[in-house]
Amino acid sequence: MSLQKFLNSALLTSVILMPLHSMAETLTITETMLPDTFNLNGTIEAVNSGTISAQTSGNILSINGDVGDKVENGEILIRIDNTQQKAAVAQAEAALAQAQALNDDAQTLLKRNARLVKQGTLSQGEYDRSEAQAKSSAANVEAAKAALRQARTQLSYTEVTAPYAGIIMERFVEVGEFVSPGTPLMSGYGTGAMRAVTDVPQRIAAKYTDTSQVSIQVKDTHTPATGVTLYPFADSSRHSVRLRATLAEDTSQTVVPGQWVKVQLQVGSRPAILVPEAAILRRGEMTAVFVTMNERSTLRQVRVGAQRQLPQQHQGETWYEILAGLNAGETIKANALDELGDISPSANRSADSSTSTDAKPDVK
Repeated sequence: MSLQKFLNSALLTSVILMPLHSMAETLTITETMLPDTFNLNGTIEAVNSGTISAQTSGNILSINGDVGDKVENGEILIRIDNTQQKAAVAQAEAALAQAQALNDDAQTLLKRNARLVKQGTLSQGEYDRSEAQAKSSAANVEAAKAALRQARTQLSYTEVTAPYAGIIMERFVEVGEFVSPGTPLMSGYGTGAMRAVTDVPQRIAAKYTDTSQVSIQVKDTHTPATGVTLYPFADSSRHSVRLRATLAEDTSQTVVPGQWVKVQLQVGSRPAILVPEAAILRRGEMTAVFVTMNERSTLRQVRVGAQRQLPQQHQGETWYEILAGLNAGETIKANALDELGDISPSANRSADSSTSTDAKPDVK
């Protein structure tokens, strides 16, 4: 055994076992109320997502996007042969022109017959018939206009555009295929707002009151939900209620649909023991604090939990929850390393005196 190892062993033994005097700053343990949270597994989904289907018939002429491509709002994705649709528009335009011409004649005849009937040279029956014809021709003009609008709409359907900026997830057709109204063409999702979806047990869902209770953990960072929808009905097979939590816009850009996240729901509060990181002595797997009683310090092993956030006045400090080993009202040293500095000379003297009475160790 070397001299250095022997001295290190003596020092560690004296630190752990001996109650010691120290002038280091102390901290009295008090209970802090922490949020009582319930963690759930959630899945990210886009607020805007869906499948684009054909709204007219024809053969596909071109496809301007594939799986994984980013598209802008209004960008043309697919072009469908518009020969029939253009012909329908031309036919509707001709029908409208004809209806307008007939209506012009009918309105002119009605005005002339109105003068004649006042002069007594035209019977009332003839005037009534011309009036009915004028009304019918005017209605025909409106019908022709509606038919033209419909034909133009069908023509616009031959250019399939993106309903919002997003990413293509699936493509269901190829160039040359014939499609009809209802044929799925592409599916995708919007790259804007995202939300986390999870199923909340009924007993937990009953404790939900407002959006501030919900946060989403994304890559070790908790972000509050900007909007929460809790379904007003339960799943009878799972005995749970669906919850959708919308993420902030900046967080939405860091996730993708299908990604797994943690959803945290605050359901109340609980008392906890918190100490600053500086008060915790870590040696390998051992975690301990210096507990002070009657002006003497003793190293006590504790079980350390997660890092916790404290109110405004403690910002900039790192605090941890103590799960076991400390009670409210006890006093500890605020800085474990300072405490070691205070006791090291005493410990070293103890080590020196013990080595002087033993056989001289082998020094290599």
